[in-house]
Amino acid sequence: MIDQVVSLAQRLVRIPSPSGQERAAVELLAGSMRAQGFAVRIDAAGNAIGTLGRGLPGHPRVVIDGHVDTIPPPAEGDWSRDPFGAEILDGRLYGLGICDQKASLAAAVVGLGSMAQRFAASPGMVSLVASVSEEFMEGAALAYALDVLRPTCVVITEPSELKLMVGHRGRAKLQVEIVGRSAHAARATDGVNAAEALADLLVELRRAPRPNHSRLGYRDITCIDVVSSPFPSVSTVPGRVQARFDVRFLPEDTEEELLALFSHAAARAWKNWPRPPSLSVGTVEVSALTYTGQELAVREIAPGWWTEGALVDTARAALASIGLSDTPGAYSICTNGSLTAGGRGVPTIGFGVGEQHMAHRADEYVHVDALLDGARGYAALAAALLEGQVPDNARECGINTGTTEAH
Repeated sequence: MIDQVVSLAQRLVRIPSPSGQERAAVELLAGSMRAQGFAVRIDAAGNAIGTLGRGLPGHPRVVIDGHVDTIPPPAEGDWSRDPFGAEILDGRLYGLGICDQKASLAAAVVGLGSMAQRFAASPGMVSLVASVSEEFMEGAALAYALDVLRPTCVVITEPSELKLMVGHRGRAKLQVEIVGRSAHAARATDGVNAAEALADLLVELRRAPRPNHSRLGYRDITCIDVVSSPFPSVSTVPGRVQARFDVRFLPEDTEEELLALFSHAAARAWKNWPRPPSLSVGTVEVSALTYTGQELAVREIAPGWWTEGALVDTARAALASIGLSDTPGAYSICTNGSLTAGGRGVPTIGFGVGEQHMAHRADEYVHVDALLDGARGYAALAAALLEGQVPDNARECGINTGTTEAH
């Protein structure tokens, strides 16, 4: 089985699949799921959905989601290895997107496939979704699959070092526009310098309260883009500035509260200005096309979430039964769980192959041994969540062990 998982992971890495260009990778996964016994379809957004089980009313409907898209290919020279080479060296498999999340998808296909005959007879249903365009916006494309599948619980396969994850902070991209008044730089006091107004606003935002969640951490506000006008300036005080902020917020925060936080900070920052500038602040709106031509138009706010209770207890028991850690943790990154748990209130957990810090980095890799453990984990989680039965051991999950060399 380890050879099967590694082979599929390598084949996925060798197919470039930046957001909007995932067709070939989706078709590979769809074919692999069919070969494992899944019933497979591709929805309007381009997600591949593989299903096992009868899906009878009143029974569990488990969705396991992994996104197949990656960030854009790196510039030449950014990596020391071929980002599409799928090279195995010293027990590590390298490649763009292998950690985020192609390794997890390969492990889930093979792990669930190892129990396909058993799951096919279940009155419930487990569905593996190879989703697209997550790097564009969390949940935008997955929503199409959820509308059809109507899950009772979800497993997100973002990298977690094979540990159980039960939440993360939300993510918002907010845009601020400050309008002052242009003037000749030799008579700067005739104008209202929008760049200096932004500087004062940034200082005040640093002083803003930072609520803390005992497990998720603090609310953070980070300025990520700044554009002043006119640019380049010819001895002119900038009369307009636009800035964008990445805000990592807590599950109890609302969009309205986040926007108000900026307005209140501006009022404090400019209270002693003789002629204060004007401020507008809002959530960034973006749109894109999936590879099928489906338009995704969203506002960039992805809610935070935190899961407790029966789902977490069942998942902990399932992972412990095969010798994996059952200690819950939290993601530092944002995931499609923002839609499933934060947006739709569907109980959600995370479990994935790879380390979070390797996502979006040069020379991205996963440990080859982790691929087998990932397959074992997905099989155990699916059995427990679908059937309410914690497997006794790896053999009951249909998983066999072994080693592999480079393919």
